[in-house]
Amino acid sequence: MLADREAQEALNRHRRVWLEKAVLRRIYKEEFFSRQLAQRKIGGISIEVGGGPGFFKAALPDVISTDLIYCPWLDVIADAQRLPFSEGSVSNVFGLDTLHHLAAPMAFLQEAERVLAPGGRLILVEPWVTPFSFVIYRYLHQEDCDLSVSPYEVSNPDRATAKKAFDGNQAIPHLLFGPRNLAKTLAFVPKLKLAKLEQFCLFAYLLSLGFKKMNLLPEFIYPGVAALERVTLPLWRRLASLRVLIVLEKRDLPA
Repeated sequence: MLADREAQEALNRHRRVWLEKAVLRRIYKEEFFSRQLAQRKIGGISIEVGGGPGFFKAALPDVISTDLIYCPWLDVIADAQRLPFSEGSVSNVFGLDTLHHLAAPMAFLQEAERVLAPGGRLILVEPWVTPFSFVIYRYLHQEDCDLSVSPYEVSNPDRATAKKAFDGNQAIPHLLFGPRNLAKTLAFVPKLKLAKLEQFCLFAYLLSLGFKKMNLLPEFIYPGVAALERVTLPLWRRLASLRVLIVLEKRDLPA
C-alpha cells in the first residue's frame, strides 16, 4: 500500500539521520532514554509502542518493541490502538513521540489501561506546548501543532483508517494532559492515575535541529550545554520546554 510505503520511507529517513548524527543519539540516550524513560520503569514485562526507528530498543534491549509498520528490529507488528497483549499482563508501556501521531489517542490510552497490571506504568515522552515551543512547533516544524482540535473526537480506531502513520499533531499531549482537559482525560481511563508530569528539554535538542540533516551542536560542547540546561531548568520550564514526561500508573480498582 502507498501509505505503508510512505511510512517505511519516513522511518528509513529518520534512521539514516539517527545513524549519522552522534550528538542526536547522545541526547536521546542520556536525556530521553536514561534520565526520563528507563528510570521510571518497574520490574516485569515492558513493551514499546511506535518503536519503528529502533532507537529505544537499542538502549533497552529487553523491551518488546512494537509498531504498525514492519521493521526487522521489531519484536511484534501491532497497532498501538489494538494491542495484542492480554489484560493485566504488562508492567510498563513505553511511548516516545508516539501519542501525537495516533488517530485515536484515547483508544491507545484505554488499551494501555487494559494491558497494564495493577501498579503498572504508561511512560511517555512527547512534545509539549509552551509559549516558546508553540512558535517552534507551529511555524518551524514539519508536523502540525493545532490547539483547536478535540483529542477525543476519534474514539474508535476503525474510523481513523485514512490517517497516515507519520501524520502528527504535536498539540495532542497538551490537549489531553494540560490543566484544561486533564480531569476529562483521566475520566476515560479511571484505572489510571497521573503519577508524573514533568516538562523538560530545550537548548541541546533545539541546537541539534532534531532529525534534520543539519546540526548546530558539536558533540564536544554537548556536555556543557546539557549541564546548563539542567541547572537553568526551573527558570524556563513553564515558558519554553519542548518536551514532557508523562507517567500514568494503574490503580487496583474493582472491575
